[in-house]
Amino acid sequence: MKYIARKTITLLCIAHIVACGQQTGKDAAGESGFASDRNSSIHKMLNRGLLGEPQTLDPQLADDTYSFQVIRDVYEGLTAEDRSGKIVPGMASSWTIDSTGTLYTFQLRENSRWSDGSHLVAADFVAGLRRAVDPQTASGSAALLTAIKNASEIIAGRRKLSELGVVAIGESVVEIRLERPAPFILEILAQPIAAPFHAPASSAASGTSMGSRQSLTNGAYIVTAHVPGSFIDLEKSPKYWDAEHVAINRIRYVNSESEATELREYLAGQLDLTFTIPASDLARISRDHPSEIQNEPFLATLYLALNLSRAPLKNNRELRQALSMAVDREIIASRIMMGVTPAYSFVAKGVAGYRAPEYSWSKLSRDQQLADARLHYQNAGYSVSNPLRLRLYFNQDEGIRRLMIAIAGSWRQNLGVESELISDEFRVFLAGRKDKSRWDIARLGWTADYDDPSSFLEVFTKNSAQNDPGYMSAAFDDFMQRAAIEPRHQPRFDLLNSAEKVLLDDYAIIPVYFYRARRLVKPYVGGAEITPMNRTYSKHLFWKDGS
Repeated sequence: MKYIARKTITLLCIAHIVACGQQTGKDAAGESGFASDRNSSIHKMLNRGLLGEPQTLDPQLADDTYSFQVIRDVYEGLTAEDRSGKIVPGMASSWTIDSTGTLYTFQLRENSRWSDGSHLVAADFVAGLRRAVDPQTASGSAALLTAIKNASEIIAGRRKLSELGVVAIGESVVEIRLERPAPFILEILAQPIAAPFHAPASSAASGTSMGSRQSLTNGAYIVTAHVPGSFIDLEKSPKYWDAEHVAINRIRYVNSESEATELREYLAGQLDLTFTIPASDLARISRDHPSEIQNEPFLATLYLALNLSRAPLKNNRELRQALSMAVDREIIASRIMMGVTPAYSFVAKGVAGYRAPEYSWSKLSRDQQLADARLHYQNAGYSVSNPLRLRLYFNQDEGIRRLMIAIAGSWRQNLGVESELISDEFRVFLAGRKDKSRWDIARLGWTADYDDPSSFLEVFTKNSAQNDPGYMSAAFDDFMQRAAIEPRHQPRFDLLNSAEKVLLDDYAIIPVYFYRARRLVKPYVGGAEITPMNRTYSKHLFWKDGS
């Protein structure tokens, strides 16, 4: 997942482990009920808002929401998601799971093709998954695949690519062996990181590095034009296995300058679907366009990463706690970001079966919270006459800027902290967040890749490429490692709960709020649903009758 510049983001239902040999995937194509080539709309382009320029369209390298949005339209994994977010067959027409829950066997479709019409084979999925865990690829999402046998050791450089637990049986069968039962692997295999790779046969067979980005794609659409910072044009791929049920032939992702610009473009009829709605305009738009608004929570958390590599936040837990307690989450939720849910834990509300721990002080009165925050601030060595000075780093966006001004205002008013606000264009920010010399606190967002608390918590494990605070905790890692091998559901959740308690108690991050997906959809566009993971594939959209 994925960093959110707003980071967006969805709850998936999945087929859980079944008895040995029982088929768990079956074809579900053709449910839209809309012809793909209606004469009245064959040349019509659907315009979708995209608030930031994708960092990359390489599925194994992407780790931001804007990249993922486009990649999901042009690549497809062994599994896929339907309009509601449920896992369904993708490039694999079916799969079976053995009695141990660790061996998955996928049968590829007979009509699986690359965008040039060449046959997509099992070796292409082997190549893609090997490339994803290849240390030379340095994928920020590689940790998603650590349930696959030997993946962790390969990522760490201790095993060869050829030892990954993924093999091709002939041209049409892919076997994936796991380290342990992990039913959410079906959700992971639908993500961009698990896309196939059109590699030379010699590289795929030898297990050597998979090299640079491929030019071929295998999804419902192909990229036909890309003007960075302006737009990305897609056209329906005639080679896609389910092309006859892709109802809209042409898609344009419009990179708007800001949320306000995107809204103006929508109201002027230049966009059919927005990426978001500015919080400051929500009340007005709700009044004037109530039937066009979608507004639902999804599995994502906005948080502040605290730079633990250097002073003033390194080795100063009381200071970190003071900053967390001083943030006016309730005011931010009700007045600044309008309707989001204040966050006193990191794992978002709504993860199936999981009850996240919360800060014990979250139940105190606001006056008591602030009194305790000031005491911790003083104990950390700071005061009105000796104020803390911080550099706050975030991506350019008027909504995010309002948020960061509000957070800086909370600290100034409640503690006397002096803050310098630093922002960069989104793609520059994605790189800049890795340079810890530039910031003390960075605004980040995290969206779950699958419906499980581990999808949030693994961000902060020792070797995670997404661990931007540089958090290191033996206790946290121990709970996470034990949870990874615990086969029983509730004991596993108990271990993850303990891990989250350690993370919260160390104050390595400041959770601020849980996201809501808010957007506008024109009345003539069908198939747009906000799912728990907030993913809307263009192949699921259609023009309503009469449009």
